[in-house]
Amino acid sequence: MSPHKSLQALPFCLVAFAVFIVPGFGGPLFKQDNIRVVFVGDSITGQGGGWINTGFVFQIEKALENIYPDQQRELISLGGSGSGVQSWLSHEKKSREEERFLDIKKFELKENLGKPADILVIMLGMNDVLAPYVGDDENSLKKWQADYLSLITALRARINPKTVALATISMATEDPKSAKNLLINRLNQLIRDIAKEHHFLVLPVNASVWDVLKRGRQINPRFHASNDFVHPNLAGHIGVATGMLKGLGETKAVAFLEDEPLAKVWQAEEKKKKENPAPSPATPWLLAAKLPQPFWDGNAFQADKARTPIDKAIEANADFTAAIDIGKGQHLVWQEYIPSINYTGKDQPGNADFSSITHASIFEGGYGAQWIKSPEATPVHINLSTDVFAGNIHLTLWLNGKQLHQGMLKKKASAATVKATLQKGWNTLVFKANHRAWQWQVVVAITSPEGKTVNKLEYSAKPQSPMNSTLPGTPTSPSASSL
Repeated sequence: MSPHKSLQALPFCLVAFAVFIVPGFGGPLFKQDNIRVVFVGDSITGQGGGWINTGFVFQIEKALENIYPDQQRELISLGGSGSGVQSWLSHEKKSREEERFLDIKKFELKENLGKPADILVIMLGMNDVLAPYVGDDENSLKKWQADYLSLITALRARINPKTVALATISMATEDPKSAKNLLINRLNQLIRDIAKEHHFLVLPVNASVWDVLKRGRQINPRFHASNDFVHPNLAGHIGVATGMLKGLGETKAVAFLEDEPLAKVWQAEEKKKKENPAPSPATPWLLAAKLPQPFWDGNAFQADKARTPIDKAIEANADFTAAIDIGKGQHLVWQEYIPSINYTGKDQPGNADFSSITHASIFEGGYGAQWIKSPEATPVHINLSTDVFAGNIHLTLWLNGKQLHQGMLKKKASAATVKATLQKGWNTLVFKANHRAWQWQVVVAITSPEGKTVNKLEYSAKPQSPMNSTLPGTPTSPSASSL
């Protein structure tokens, strides 16, 4: 039996895995009496081998126990929440001289990096995209790749692994065309380039998780492979484990995961499909991002310094979607967005995830606008919230040019409700969201004072005259859920 025991879960980072190819490799790497595997990563690795006993390390352990019941295994999960490649360079350096703990307190770094390992697995890059620590320009990408190789070199010197395997990064949002996932694709290619040049193994985690999502959606259109569009759920962790085992040549272990835990997931999804009620129609937004807003003092936003010509146009009931100069001849590009189950907040009414239109840099701001047609003057509540697991967001809200709210949004604790009255005809609802780092998503949803859907309203993502009730709008339409 394996000495591997449950670990503590990681908050929000991803794992990195690097494996060097053994000369003559062509079969299962676990087919030996005793084996020690070190996983290096972020919160996904922490969860994968931590208190979430369905995580990918536990799934690997379960599959190997079935294939090699008499083997002695030691699976070490070194996951650090929020860690990227540079963060891990720092972890490695500091752990040479001092004790250092990451998410799983039973695994101290100095001790565990000081012992030889049969396999070193590195899965890093998610937080580099999410925070972000890396931009999407070529210079930034080249530096990231060089740092990744430096980390591999440093870890090899300490662990002296027989095999080094690099796991591709999983998914951020469940939309393959989102800005985050497009950048992840570029980082994964850099990982493959490193592996090819230096003869390391590549573990196809990204492809495996996307395959799980695609198959799940075929069973249940509202299936998810993640809990929060970054960290895998049970199905996602099985996908991570499958990708790693495929890359390590363990085809029998992959078959076990398909026939046992994944088959049970599909059965549960068949049941969920029958039980899920139809969602409320999603409400469209016109979104714009790429607004420089460096007016932060720590986690506090300096709203008085962040005023823009667009703010003035909103308050004057002018066309704020026009090509307004925001400085140095630049103007914002507005894009229609319909809430989707592939993003944080899913397709609930009023949801807006800026990951749909931008790879947000730190201190980036943006706007959301929609036009709401009411047949009569109607008292409403405008409910403000966010579903992010990490991030600081400052929100300003206007209705028909009048500012109704200004303040911070940070997880559920800072949700707010604003009382307002929609005038007869078209109303202009606009918010400005300023993002410091990490996730960037808000919900600005209209309900009745009793918290119910106001069915008589019509929503449009096309600019309308606030006082003109005859102009045609763009009625609300459900979001597409197919990949």
